[in-house]
Amino acid sequence: MLEFQWNALRQGDRVVVHDDLDPAFGLHDATVALVRPHYPGASEIGVRRDDQPTVMSRPWRHAVHLAVIDSNDTCWRCEAGRAVH
Repeated sequence: MLEFQWNALRQGDRVVVHDDLDPAFGLHDATVALVRPHYPGASEIGVRRDDQPTVMSRPWRHAVHLAVIDSNDTCWRCEAGRAVH
């Protein structure tokens, strides 16, 4: 995710997150639960995955996509997952 998109996230926004512990870099639906703006620079974002609602994680911004993924965007994690399957 680009920094301007990351900094535009607000609590309650829907995103999808790559699981770094999954060898296939699977995507998981999540909701933004925490936003701490930092000026200048990237905000601190916390998300809660739908399959683990009691756990908040703070993913790296390159591991997060907006809920509607633009088919023209390229993501090495998505590409790696397709190559495994």
